[in-house]
Amino acid sequence: MSQENRFSSAPEADEIQRQMREIRAELRDDVQELVVSANKMADWTSYVTAYPWLCVGAALAAGFLIVPSRAVVMRPDAEALVELAKRHKLFVNTTAGQAPRKRGGLFGELLGLAAATLLQGGLKIATTQLAQAFGDSHSHSNGRPPGVPT
Repeated sequence: MSQENRFSSAPEADEIQRQMREIRAELRDDVQELVVSANKMADWTSYVTAYPWLCVGAALAAGFLIVPSRAVVMRPDAEALVELAKRHKLFVNTTAGQAPRKRGGLFGELLGLAAATLLQGGLKIATTQLAQAFGDSHSHSNGRPPGVPT
């Protein structure tokens, strides 16, 4: 390369570097504006303050769509039930639906309570016996072998 080309390209290179610095600065400003704009768009309170009635309407519409409609309750009379049963060939057994009556009263309740208490006591004794049987060969409940102070 000649001496002349080197000197003529130096100002061009400086100009290109200056333009690139300007573009980077503009890019930073543009990105900052974009971030601020995105934050404003994501803030739902700004929409509520700007369009309150539209937001109320949108909330009512969303509530209407989300909440299920009420179930229609029909109270047919006996004749309508008989007609419905005949139409669908249903057989209704009125004695099968009754639950057998419990007997024993207070004495039965006390007897059941005593049996449950005895069962719990027996399970506790069995658990204690098993723990003692296995406790001698394994570590204690605190996780340390016997003889190690706590």
